[in-house]
Amino acid sequence: MKKYFLCLLSLFCALLSFTALVHAQGEGAIHGVVMAEADRSSIPNTGVWLEGPTLPEPLQTTTGDDGHFGFQRLVPGQYSLVVAHAGFLEERTHFWLKPREVKNLTLQLALRPLAETVEVTTESVAVAGTHSPSSTVLHEQRIGNLPLGQRTNLPEIIVATAPGMIRSHDDFVHVRGSELALNVFINGVSFWENPHSVFSPGLSPDLIQSVNVMTGGFPAEYGNRFGGVLDVVTKSGFSMDNEGALTVGAGTALRHNLGVQYGGHTQKAAYFLFSSAFESARFLSPPGPRAIHDTGRGMRNFLQLDFNVNPTNFLKLVLMGDGTNFQIPKTALDDELRPDFNAFQRTRSQTAIFTWSRILSNDALLNTSFYQRWSRSLLLPSAEPLAATARSERTLHTTGIKSDLTRFFGRHTLKGGLDLVLLRPQEKLFYDYEGFRQFTHLLDAPHVHFDGPISFDQQKTGGQISLYLQDKVQLTDRLTVDAGLRYDRYTLASSHFHFSPRLNLAYRFLRTGTVLHGSYNHFFVPPAIENVLASSAGLSQRIREIGVALPPLRPVIENQFELGVTQPFHDNFRLGLTGYYRLSNDQLHTVLLPDSRVYNYANFDKAKAWGMEVKMDVPTLARVGLGGYLNYALSRVYLYNPVVAGFLEDSHHLEDDAAFLAPMDQTHTLTAGFTYRHPGSGLWLSMAFEYGSGVPSHGEGGRGDEEPMGEHGQEEAAMEHADEAITAASACSSPRGCFNCHGRHAQGTEAGPGLPGNSAKQVRRQVASIGFGAGIDNDANRLGRSTRPGPNDET
Repeated sequence: MKKYFLCLLSLFCALLSFTALVHAQGEGAIHGVVMAEADRSSIPNTGVWLEGPTLPEPLQTTTGDDGHFGFQRLVPGQYSLVVAHAGFLEERTHFWLKPREVKNLTLQLALRPLAETVEVTTESVAVAGTHSPSSTVLHEQRIGNLPLGQRTNLPEIIVATAPGMIRSHDDFVHVRGSELALNVFINGVSFWENPHSVFSPGLSPDLIQSVNVMTGGFPAEYGNRFGGVLDVVTKSGFSMDNEGALTVGAGTALRHNLGVQYGGHTQKAAYFLFSSAFESARFLSPPGPRAIHDTGRGMRNFLQLDFNVNPTNFLKLVLMGDGTNFQIPKTALDDELRPDFNAFQRTRSQTAIFTWSRILSNDALLNTSFYQRWSRSLLLPSAEPLAATARSERTLHTTGIKSDLTRFFGRHTLKGGLDLVLLRPQEKLFYDYEGFRQFTHLLDAPHVHFDGPISFDQQKTGGQISLYLQDKVQLTDRLTVDAGLRYDRYTLASSHFHFSPRLNLAYRFLRTGTVLHGSYNHFFVPPAIENVLASSAGLSQRIREIGVALPPLRPVIENQFELGVTQPFHDNFRLGLTGYYRLSNDQLHTVLLPDSRVYNYANFDKAKAWGMEVKMDVPTLARVGLGGYLNYALSRVYLYNPVVAGFLEDSHHLEDDAAFLAPMDQTHTLTAGFTYRHPGSGLWLSMAFEYGSGVPSHGEGGRGDEEPMGEHGQEEAAMEHADEAITAASACSSPRGCFNCHGRHAQGTEAGPGLPGNSAKQVRRQVASIGFGAGIDNDANRLGRSTRPGPNDET
């Protein structure tokens, strides 16, 4: 691994001998055609200038004989496009470029009057975006305005700022009925690990230039997971002038963090360095009001090197090294009755992404990335004699290449590519149920029976081949269509191939600016990579109540339909409303080994999810210094028995075919925030608010009298016995009987798959939180630079 990093660094240093021009570098592009308004004929030899805060100096080009022009390799942000030609009025158009967005514009120039000179300034409304109205774009400044406690990990800022994100136990984020469904793209490359803290060290929000949080309207280039696709563009030294920042945070419960970043560029190359350290005594969401044995610490390091070989070739190298050590939280009852129930977990990862971009012409751009990652997660058991012994070690080697070609044809933006990834997971598991069995006997509580300890050690090599082709075409000045087809061939725990069609539409009413959105997206979702081998090894046959080996994990096949509307109002206030319906076959769900934090997966027969999302956004207005946002979501999620593949500990799911409310179901969620900026001093204040009505616990019956108690069902039943036993055992100075109440985690945060029972009452715990932030921005000039549409606007 180290030799690989050194080779890439040596290659970068060797290329420093070349010369090049400097401007902002990214994967976005702007392409357009200039026409005469009178007869819609193309206008050749027209001067076109591109300006923006991310550009050290304006970029300039001229239109060809057919009136076409193009600007490639642009970072996301705000831009102004100026078009001028003798005999025509000059036009200045303003817009925001999203992460890796390719914008296709049609500009019409009016003839210049004989006796006067007029400059025309407009907002770009030529192309209506086809992403879901619930999709949200977060830029560096908005992320920086969030309270420090809310931006230690990437999932935290997504929950706080995007609609429909459901936070559950261990800070998992569920989206539209998909569990653990965040899919992070880093400069166009997607890795398979979940970004949640319990699975990986994660990604720091402080190194993000811009991130597009997509929940619908997915083009064909996106694959693997489809709850929320996070398309991240990282910071580059080309956007920095040898400058840096030091961030220090302190708070109660050891909420301390320290971060440093520095970046700059020469005429040839650019560099950006980021390093952070953090700790917290509430590292994971605890199972009770008081955090016990819940301290975590971690470090993240990031280096990005950019280089212009010549005006048509560009190289980028990203290196990341991250790690966390944290305790597994326990309940007050555990602390009292099982003081030695102290488990620990460690996560590590090293990542390298090497990207080559080549401008083939003003109408064509080629991007190729070579990427690799090594990651490791280690769960260390406790020494408690009345607890299950669980030691789990997962190691994953990921190597891949992704290449895509973007080509413009008139109003068409055609993009095709391939992604080849090699996965080499190794999983080691030792699990002994005996201690927890003794505990349940002491309490006369229900439990399952394992045939001896489980010892599992396996390594496999597999991967996925993905091909896609998509076309975003502006059929008229009002109608935009994004249609594509994706092919995936997956081989690891099992082998499957699938074709996934995508169709996304957007229609804009020019007079009011209203945009109607509609989409049909078909998804192929491979099994989650965490414990994929153990989940597919038929370990359920070791449980006497089941006694048979279930088939290996299957991929999930999903269909999502969406309809929405976006309406702009006065002073850039925008309102988006979205309705969706999602149907999933072979839906994946996590299943814990009893009394442990070993996550496995099971395929349920199917799942249904539907809901409504509202998004309101007001970008910061310079004249008053205020901006804010509000998101609301209403949803319902049902899972359907039986379990058809994977790992299972509850035999009822093999015998029943009823539907029940999914553990991640949450009827109402709301997030809101506002920011005040003083343009003169650079002082800013912010507040963020989050509310959740609660997920089902001890069952809101889906049909009949079914009661979903969960993968922790026997633990929860045991806890009820333990609660009753505390009074009886009060005379004992140190009673030795209790269970690890991660089942109580489920009560108010997450319950697992259903276990039939006699009660059908609904128990939901409402959760609300408020965070505050303040600071001084040294670059006060940019605070009130523009009152034009903000980064969440469709332009």
